[in-house]
Amino acid sequence: MVKKFFSPGFERDTIQQAYEGYSCIQCSQPITNPICHECLGRQITNWLSLYPSIKKKFQPKLKKYLTDVHNNVMDGVNCASCQKHQAALCPYCFTEGIFDLLKRSKIDRMVVMDFLSTFNFDLKHEGYIQDAIKEGLY
Repeated sequence: MVKKFFSPGFERDTIQQAYEGYSCIQCSQPITNPICHECLGRQITNWLSLYPSIKKKFQPKLKKYLTDVHNNVMDGVNCASCQKHQAALCPYCFTEGIFDLLKRSKIDRMVVMDFLSTFNFDLKHEGYIQDAIKEGLY
């Protein structure tokens, strides 16, 4: 038998209270999945290792994007991954920025499709995934 320690709704209420006041600097929605730009950037850099020639071309643009995000972070919630950096941009907005950067960089469609399947934070399919579907990328 599994013993219940918390009342129904405890987790949701606790999470909402913990992140209250921490909104994304871009979309102003609450940051409920606090992963900082540094940790997401490392994950994307690791993923780019699958495509060495594209990594070489795209890495400077990714670094510039990370620097721009970093320069705009003033306050945020502690990152759930590293506990060091502040998550001030929600993962949705961060990956939307990378997706746009990949498209503007004219990166191969298959690589962009792989990015979308690996780093899809548009879980409701109401944002950038709709654009990707229209373009045949998702």
